[in-house]
Amino acid sequence: MEEYPDGLLGDPVATETWAFVPDDLPPDLNWPAIRLEHFDLYTQTVSELGKLNGLHKRVGKAAGLLRTLWMREAKLSSQIEDIETTAEELVLAGAGRRLGVRESGLESWNCVLALEHGVSSDLPWSVRVIKEMHRLLLSDVRGEEKRPGELRQRGVYIGGRTHGVKGARFVPMPAGDEMVNALSQLERFVNTRHDAIPPLFVIALTHYQFETIHPFSDGNGRIGRVLISRSLVKEGLLEHPVVYMSAYINQHKQQYVDLLLNISRHGGEYWSHWIGFILDAVRTQALDAIWRSERLISLRERYHDRLKEDGAPSRLFQVVDELFAMPAINVKEIAQRSGITKPTANSDVQRLEQLGILSEYTGRKRDRDWVAREIIHVIEEDEREE
Repeated sequence: MEEYPDGLLGDPVATETWAFVPDDLPPDLNWPAIRLEHFDLYTQTVSELGKLNGLHKRVGKAAGLLRTLWMREAKLSSQIEDIETTAEELVLAGAGRRLGVRESGLESWNCVLALEHGVSSDLPWSVRVIKEMHRLLLSDVRGEEKRPGELRQRGVYIGGRTHGVKGARFVPMPAGDEMVNALSQLERFVNTRHDAIPPLFVIALTHYQFETIHPFSDGNGRIGRVLISRSLVKEGLLEHPVVYMSAYINQHKQQYVDLLLNISRHGGEYWSHWIGFILDAVRTQALDAIWRSERLISLRERYHDRLKEDGAPSRLFQVVDELFAMPAINVKEIAQRSGITKPTANSDVQRLEQLGILSEYTGRKRDRDWVAREIIHVIEEDEREE
């Protein structure tokens, strides 16, 4: 096993093949030198996070911006795992609809539920919270047989679809007590103050370790990416978890997997390369979140202007705001939320449709549903160009 020098970052251990057991964090590195190397990028990243905080403080949660961005992350994070869905399917799954929704839409919506649970929990970074998120991610969909919310009980491998484990690109540590202990040590590391290691560096180290341990039979990538967002909040860098990594990782997937592997094989300078990668990912996605949030804020203002010009009742302003949290609605839901009769709710829906805010998507004459396509487009549209 020449690719994994003894005692460098961990040790290969023999199971039915060689598996990699990482050393505990933090690695023994020249942290002052690494801080200096990444000073400019670190400063830029923190600055963009601060701008994003300021933007969201101005609008609060009234426009449902947070959930809209969560839906985007769920879609892209699922896409990395070859779970293909449209933003519309994702929205309809979240609204409890089944017509025109493939199972991939339900799987992607579970990612939203896992996100919401992870960021709403007051508990620190812990195996308990991660297992709860994993249970939500895999419940009632494909992969449910892979023990939702439970640590894996057998070995896994990454790559090697053609030749099996013998041709695997990477084999994580075996299941059992050693893996449980590795997770416990990672939990202690995350929840311990590290004066020499800046918070964003801690997040980068933590993500490497989690992905290397690979504690679940399925869903590790989706959970690992969500944990970065959660950690940005818990480390005090973000007010709300609206910076997500999936878009960046999807665009730089080969570099991402190569860096993970090279840290395990060689350590040394690859740790610094990895930290730089995560810093640039956070910076880039903070810029995207600012851009996307501004689009949503502008769209909300335009909708409110249309309502004012049309002399709409005040209840419709609330309905429109709720569309930013869930861009699908029907007459029954409007009637219940607004405390009005169904005929009045039906008139409200027609009014919103005439104003270009809602579009009917079922094509039916009864039991119809509407979606806010412009909001969905913000979830779906391509990344901003720098």
